[in-house]
Amino acid sequence: MVTLEPGAVQAIKAFLEEKGLERPLRIHLQSSGCCDPSLALSLDHIHETDILQNEHGLTFVISPETVQLVGEVTIAYVDELGRRGFVLTSRKPLSEWDGFGISTLSL
Repeated sequence: MVTLEPGAVQAIKAFLEEKGLERPLRIHLQSSGCCDPSLALSLDHIHETDILQNEHGLTFVISPETVQLVGEVTIAYVDELGRRGFVLTSRKPLSEWDGFGISTLSL
């Protein structure tokens, strides 16, 4: 369900430690208003029907509907001029822009 690229684990753990949080990380679809939906990452609670995956001491949750729509998700972290955050790409791209957007980890 989830593959983490080098750097993503450390960035997520640093964010959680800085905020003093230990909640699961939800992979979900979000709309930017003007384009196709994109994948996003946020802190959430586990829902009854969620699919769970533990990786490197982190718990990821995703709805079965989202898994069916996007397939496996890869999370990378970028920190370059003008771009800082997480890039989520899916095995079944949602649009031609898949992987171009940056997702900040939201509470």
